[in-house]
Amino acid sequence: MWDAIGQAVECVLSLFLLGLVGFWLARKQWFPLDVKIFIPRLVTLITLPPYLFRNIVVTFNRDELFHLLGGLAAPAGSILITFGLAVVAARRLKLPPNRAGIFTTVCATSNTIFIGLPVNVALFGEAALPYVLLYFFVNTSFFWTVGNYQFSRGTFREPEKILSPATFRRLFSPPLAGFFLGLLCVLSGCSPPRFLLDTAGYLGSLTTPLAIIFIGLTLAGASLGSLVPDRDVWLVLLGRFVVSPLTIIALLWLIKPPPLMAKVFIIQSSLPAVITATLMADYYQLDAKFASGDDSLLYGGRFRPRFPMSAGRGARVKESRWRPQV
Repeated sequence: MWDAIGQAVECVLSLFLLGLVGFWLARKQWFPLDVKIFIPRLVTLITLPPYLFRNIVVTFNRDELFHLLGGLAAPAGSILITFGLAVVAARRLKLPPNRAGIFTTVCATSNTIFIGLPVNVALFGEAALPYVLLYFFVNTSFFWTVGNYQFSRGTFREPEKILSPATFRRLFSPPLAGFFLGLLCVLSGCSPPRFLLDTAGYLGSLTTPLAIIFIGLTLAGASLGSLVPDRDVWLVLLGRFVVSPLTIIALLWLIKPPPLMAKVFIIQSSLPAVITATLMADYYQLDAKFASGDDSLLYGGRFRPRFPMSAGRGARVKESRWRPQV
């Protein structure tokens, strides 16, 4: 027991020191804006897809993979229940349209990659990765379908369809492509050559340290003024950090999955909100203050990169080819 506690403390300290590196470098102004944008792009497009691909291929055989997919019910049920409760709360509280979609989506979805992946791997080791990917798949699918539709309802434009070609383009992002390619290799019995797996391993090893350093970098921009939320933000915090974990704990008690799966799902459900939500609020011209004014509490920092998907109020908006991942 004490060995396990000591190991957990060492993992937390390791994450803290990595984050402290990013925090210190940001305070020393080592990172101009273009570098701050480059780090999440590097992780999302270059290091994370081979990381997911390699770990699926080397960790599972076909039978284990089918058994793993049975765990989709818990995160899917938790996200749907939390979302349903958030919808009811938004209606009872009479939230304005430009806040309701943000409220319901942020309550239900969490930052499963930039925070969830390094935290779970550090706490539980590489064995936790498959369960992280399961939650990531459900979380991302929900965000870019139901969540995107909820955001679009708060704008003056006609709401987007839940399932559309644009939705599928957003859904099949590079990390999910790496995930599905790994699944395809396992299900087909195809074994990639050793040099390809080694290359994927080298690139993938950059994912966790870069993600944690980026979190420290974003926290360096936090201000005390951002830590004073209004009533609606307090309700989002309640949904994100209390209701969401409680729903998945209740479902796990009923389903009784393997202990490691349960631990990972609880961690994933209680993480900060999806950073992409702030960009989507800009894209649909919703309540900017509600979406981003309290980043330090909801998203883990005040850095909010601007991408081509946001062109300002009243401007013609073009679809970005890349979006940060959930």
